[in-house]
Formats: sequence, structure tokens, C-alpha cells
Amino acid sequence: MESIPKRILYIDNIRTMLIGMVILVHVSVTYGPVGLWYYYERSGIASTYILGFFSSFCQAFFIGILFMISAYFILPSYRKKGPGHFINGRLKRLGVPLLFYIIFIGPLLLYIHKISVTGERSGFFTFYKNVIIKNVILETGPLWFIQVLLLFTFTFALMLEIIKRIKKTGNIWQKRNLDFPENYKLWIFILVLSTVTFLIRLKWPIGTAMGNLQISFSPQYIFMFAAGIFAYKYNWLEKINRQKALFWSLISLISVLAWPVIIFYSKAFPGADITILAGGLHWQAFLYGLWESILCVGMPITIIYFFREKLDYQNRFLRFLSDSSYAAFLIHPLIIVPFSFYLSASDLHPLIKFFIVACTGIPLSFMVGILLKRNPYLKKIL
Repeated sequence: MESIPKRILYIDNIRTMLIGMVILVHVSVTYGPVGLWYYYERSGIASTYILGFFSSFCQAFFIGILFMISAYFILPSYRKKGPGHFINGRLKRLGVPLLFYIIFIGPLLLYIHKISVTGERSGFFTFYKNVIIKNVILETGPLWFIQVLLLFTFTFALMLEIIKRIKKTGNIWQKRNLDFPENYKLWIFILVLSTVTFLIRLKWPIGTAMGNLQISFSPQYIFMFAAGIFAYKYNWLEKINRQKALFWSLISLISVLAWPVIIFYSKAFPGADITILAGGLHWQAFLYGLWESILCVGMPITIIYFFREKLDYQNRFLRFLSDSSYAAFLIHPLIIVPFSFYLSASDLHPLIKFFIVACTGIPLSFMVGILLKRNPYLKKIL
């Protein structure tokens, strides 16, 4: 029986970086021109569009990498633990924090949002009873990721069991030796992903949400989750060579530099209608989806190679960040949302507020995270 891979330090470090980016993006949405969050200040100041670019750039790839990394470890864990223990472990690790967020953290943040927008003056418990319970609101916030990951994980586990029963063998999805995909195959992947994304956004453009789930980005998440499964099966993460990484880092850089050109020629600059990029039967929407798909492939290859070659170790500081990253992800809204609301009375420039909240909220989230992990009961979950 194949054992679960030991902790791969460079992947731990990638995950830590991505959690930091998640927090930073939520701060950028607070003070930028686009995005959905509990509290935001839309100033209309042109310089804040740099935050819009940052959010768009990150959204193109960073959640996809998180799904890929999560999927990478599913198969060996499933094989070692068996379906029963595997499902129980996932429910404990993912389901319990999700449930806690829905019951407590989400309603509290919605209450803060109501105070900031409507000037609500009723007490929290009154709000909880009259709004949350009465309307059966299940607020997941950024833990929509956990919600979708659970769905993907259990669906894949069910598929494994069905295939195993049909083939009447437990020897499925064995690791095999297969080279990392050639560039032309990756371009095909990009074209398929961008086309599916374009078609999805005909009905669900960017910004339309089902609960906290943006269907417009679902193709990326599904494709990258599947890529993580195949990456483990064929050991692709270890087969990214320097030439491949340099090529896709160059493609990614060109894509980043092309963003303002796309925005300008799509007539989606400040003051114009940027919804033309969000979806619908427009060439601009397809071009934007293609731009995202290129980064969705190029950035993971670049990041994985760099971290594998340069950051495949952990000192005390990196270990601290890695150990607290999951907890930081769970509780960061409770830190940055009230702090942003507190600064709302200030006349500071939005970019200065962004800098203050980011430089305070990110380290504080990780510090609170490590404190939570010191609790022997929470440690088993976080």
C-alpha cells in the first residue's frame, strides 16, 4: 500500500504564500474598484485601479493552485486510510471549521457589514435571531473554498469507489512515469479552459454569485483540481525543468504587461463599462478569459519550480508561518474587516489604508492562528 507523502516543504511554503495572498486580495477588494467582500470603500480614485489589477491578477491563478495542491495529496491519503477514515478525517479537518464559520464568524461579519452600510443599531443577538435564523442564512465567506473542496473531494472519492467496484480491483490510479506535458498540450489546455470559461460566463458573468460561490471561476477550479490528481499520479511537480519554467514565466510576464492593453482596447478603463470583460457574447470577455487561463497555467509552473529549487526548506520563521497558515485563513476576516471599518472615518488615501490594513492584518492573522493551534483540541483540526 502506498504511503502518504511526507511533508513536502516547498509545497508547504507555497501554501503559506497563497494564504497570505488570499488575505491581501481581500484587503485590496476593500479599497479597490472591484470585488465582493464584507466591507469595502469604493472611492472612484483612479490610482486605486492598481488594486483592481492586483485582484484580477491573483484571481487568475492563486485559488486554482490551492485546489491543485489540495488534490495532489488526496489519492495517497485515500489509499492509506480507506474510504471511511478518509471521509471522517476530511469532515473533521474541513467540515468542523466550515460549520463554526457558518454558525458564528459569518453572522458576526454580516452584522458588522449591516452596521457599516445601514447604520444598524440593534444588538448582535437580535440581528442573529431576526436575520440569520429567520432567513436561514448560511454565510461561508472565504470558506466557500472549503465548501467546494469538500464537494470535489467526496465526488472524487465516490468515483474511485465506483471504478474500483467495476474493475473489481483496488489497484487503480497507480503512480506511473509520464513526462510533464509538452507546451503544445498546455496551450490546448489553456484554449479548452478559456472556451469553457467563456461559455459559463454567458450565463454567470464575473460578479454573479450563488451564495458565496462565483460560478464564473468554476472551470478553473475543476480543471486545476483534476490537474493536481494527475500531477500526483505522474509525479509532474518534480518534472518541471528550468527550460519549461523560464518559458512559462516569460509567457506570464508578457500576459501581465498585456493587462492594461487589454483593458484599454476593451474600453474597460476607469469610467467605462468594465462589465464587458465579465461575461456575455463579447470578444472582450473571451479575451479576458484567455488571459486568465494563460496565467492559470503559467504562474503555477513558475511558482512550483522556483519554490522547489530555492525554498525547499523551512527555518523557524517559515515553519511558524506554515503551521499557522490554515488557522490564519479561517480567522483573517475577523481581523481585517473590523480594522477596515475602524479606519473608515479617516480621510487617508485608500492606498494608504490598504497598506496599513495589509501590514497589520496579515501578520496578526498568522499570530492569532498560531495561538489557536496551541490549544490541544484545536490543534487536531487546524
